[in-house]
Amino acid sequence: MIAGRAEAHSLWTSLKSEHERYLRSLRYIPMTELKLQEDLRKYLCLRCAGFLEQVTHVILTSYLVQKSSGPILEFSKSSFIYAPNLRVNPFISLIGRFGNEKKSAFEKFLNSNRRDILSDLLEVRNDVAHGKMHGGRKLDPARYVAICEEVYDWLVENFLGDSVEVLNEEGKTVGYSNIGR
Repeated sequence: MIAGRAEAHSLWTSLKSEHERYLRSLRYIPMTELKLQEDLRKYLCLRCAGFLEQVTHVILTSYLVQKSSGPILEFSKSSFIYAPNLRVNPFISLIGRFGNEKKSAFEKFLNSNRRDILSDLLEVRNDVAHGKMHGGRKLDPARYVAICEEVYDWLVENFLGDSVEVLNEEGKTVGYSNIGR
């Protein structure tokens, strides 16, 4: 069973830790090794793109588990095996599959600045994966870590809301409960 909030948080803390290690490593990498710094920036950009895909899948699957069961849940999960390559419009379409209200809220959240950053991130991801070069602002991991946090927070708030995972003695999710309901 997908652990939802706990797994999403684990993904976020892992990305944040990698970014912090990257920042610390810059103090030790000599200026003569600018290519090494660039390689680390590329890695962080790839990680941010992967994080968005993973965290979106975890949160939305957790939402499906909370809101349905039996054949309906199995059907829903079978048509959502993983999050697609999250370019802006496919990302909006994916959220829109949960209704016009969610789609409108997500479109409002994705102001032009956030759209530009997500577009840059996915462009860098695809170009790096295919051996194309990038530099400058498009390789700034801080921009992408920030958008990852904003999207993560939005997804948790809008899909998991005030739900809490109920864990057994081994720390495994056995169900969900709503706070104050």
